[in-house]
Amino acid sequence: MGLDPLAAAITGVLAAQVMEVPAYLQRAAGAAVHQNIFAEAGAILRIPPPYQRLAGWAGHALLAVAIMFMYTMSFATVADNDHLLWWGLLAGAIHGALGGVVVGAWPDLHPQIPGHLEEPGVFYRHYGHRDVVTFWGGHLLFGLVSGTCYPALHRGLPFGAAL
Repeated sequence: MGLDPLAAAITGVLAAQVMEVPAYLQRAAGAAVHQNIFAEAGAILRIPPPYQRLAGWAGHALLAVAIMFMYTMSFATVADNDHLLWWGLLAGAIHGALGGVVVGAWPDLHPQIPGHLEEPGVFYRHYGHRDVVTFWGGHLLFGLVSGTCYPALHRGLPFGAAL
């Protein structure tokens, strides 16, 4: 079964939003979570502070669509478009491993650096256990959403392809 670009794009944008839910829920509850991917992405793009989160949201969504296309290619070639929930979780773990290294390799990732926060470190480990778990949980959620929503939106796949 071929790739469905529209299903991949919609799934990528949706997965990008869902992966950030744990950080924003914890922040809303008053927990100390330092990572803020939308503000970080806006800062990376050198957008003025009033527009950083909006530009970061758009940049993160576009990156997620590109990453989702990689997921869908692996779904079609490696997984033969079957058991995509599990393949999505595996892809989310790989995505998290690569993303965690990128975070550590880019020391000025956070918009407040140099400022009140130290550099995040690999997997945000300099920010504490909560940020590390939130980072990994978000990437696994991206994989979970990818493995369930893509087959649900794909015009040629049965929803059962997720299982």
